[in-house]
Amino acid sequence: MEEILKLFSLKNKVVIVTGGAVNIGRGISLKLAAAGANLAVIYNSAEIQAAELFRELSKTGRRHLLIQADLTNETRVIEAMAKVTEHFGSIDVLVNNAGVFGLSMQDELTSGDWDEVFNINLKGLFLCSREAIKQMKKQANGGVIVNIASINGMHPGFGMTAHYDATKGGVIAYTRSLAAEVAHDGIRVNAVAPGLVNSEILRKFAPELAFTVKERTPLKKLTEPDDVANVVLFLCTQASKNITGEIITVDGGYILT
Repeated sequence: MEEILKLFSLKNKVVIVTGGAVNIGRGISLKLAAAGANLAVIYNSAEIQAAELFRELSKTGRRHLLIQADLTNETRVIEAMAKVTEHFGSIDVLVNNAGVFGLSMQDELTSGDWDEVFNINLKGLFLCSREAIKQMKKQANGGVIVNIASINGMHPGFGMTAHYDATKGGVIAYTRSLAAEVAHDGIRVNAVAPGLVNSEILRKFAPELAFTVKERTPLKKLTEPDDVANVVLFLCTQASKNITGEIITVDGGYILT
């Protein structure tokens, strides 16, 4: 049993979670802290949620750091990653979770809307990965990067999401390419592609969509934030030490339909 626990332990590992104060990110942050990680959570505008998460993390006994940063701003990303290294001394794991969802008919989509989704979902992910890799290459033990993609990047959505789907397809391609590039540095790169995630907002504003997806899903359930967090934990630990360049779907089998 002790050997099994070690496989899934992040004790004393320095982990960064972007967009880590709300929804899936919050679930990932709490899960990795529970596994022993010293956590740096980067958020942008979710100040209230970040304060709530800070209180929760304080109960874990693990070291933690909250950083406010706009991940589309290169200077702010460089400063944030440097702050993590200064505070903890290393970067062992980066979870690129920050992202936004876009919903619009393409003939009504503005270039500004397009740029917003691409800048956050792809540019921000690239900037964080670049800065983390610089630090990981200096370390003898390499590191781990886990990107949060979506089944929309490999499976048609419900319409009005082509620009969002394109970014998530980009995350998947970037993950595979980067994994091949940095493997010789001892850095593993994988992605998790969730299906439709159960949330209060979904239940309140799109109950019909939630019902339709649930009924179409072979396992007859929506994806829960904890479902995603469990797979992220696996990919961050020694339990997945020989896995890189993989995209793991967490969708109850929806992508099969």
